[in-house]
Amino acid sequence: MSRHGSPKIAQKSEKPDSSKGVSYMMASAMSISGANGMVVHVASTGVHAFEIAFFRQLIGALMMTALTVREGLRHFYTRRIKLHILRSILNAFALLAYFYGLSLEPLSKVVALSLTAPLFATLGAVLLLGEVMTRHRWIALGIGVIGALIILRPGIQAVSLGAILILLSNASWACALLVIKKLTETDSAITIALWAVYFQVPVALGAAIFVWQGPTLSQFWWLAGIGLLGTAAQIFLGDAFRRADATVVLPIDFTKIFYASLIGYFFFDQVPEIWIWIGAFIVFGAVFYNAWQERAVRRKLQQPPKR
Repeated sequence: MSRHGSPKIAQKSEKPDSSKGVSYMMASAMSISGANGMVVHVASTGVHAFEIAFFRQLIGALMMTALTVREGLRHFYTRRIKLHILRSILNAFALLAYFYGLSLEPLSKVVALSLTAPLFATLGAVLLLGEVMTRHRWIALGIGVIGALIILRPGIQAVSLGAILILLSNASWACALLVIKKLTETDSAITIALWAVYFQVPVALGAAIFVWQGPTLSQFWWLAGIGLLGTAAQIFLGDAFRRADATVVLPIDFTKIFYASLIGYFFFDQVPEIWIWIGAFIVFGAVFYNAWQERAVRRKLQQPPKR
């Protein structure tokens, strides 16, 4: 690099990271879409959503153990075990409600409603963490509510149990994100992930035990596939946000609607309503606008003061 700084070299150093971030987000979107499709299939064979959620967490715990066993026990050290337990309960409830909603609603509708999760997190940060509700956050929240109402269309059609469960899942996941934010002040990402998977297994089992039926060999392989794809999706998602800015990778996450529609149409005879697409696009627009504005604020704060 020259003493004045070469723009071309700078672009080359940033481009691979952004490209990898986009690739990881694409992999995450495809993985979670495949896992969602498997959940719908296994649920249709008679396995309860709570049991599916338990196996999802169990496979995730085994995978995390395999990935970290070589590094010893240092990642298990924490002084905030109560926060880890709280995060795990919130996470487990979010997953149980999400999987139950998946068994009741079309795939595209579930994915469209799940896009509201970041807006719940923004509202939670204001109410629970005392963050400032800026003008752009109000605008994003208002737009997101409009999008969700278009998807649900209350007054025109009944708001179903499945839709309510997905929204409750989003709210619970948003609260879990706020707990994670506090945990990152002292614990590593690996420590947070490890305690999460280990605590969520017994919580999910506690719900599954009341509806338990031993899976057949065929069902077990589908359940294993859900666990593998679900865990892989979370790993890819984390890598995507580490590699590139949220405003770069968020548009790729929107492709989940496309994948969900294809899977629903070809495998489950589900034809998504046009209102789901319209509402999903509006919700995504709200999330992207909020991320863009937050990025602008961060950059402004990072700029050195003018002399």
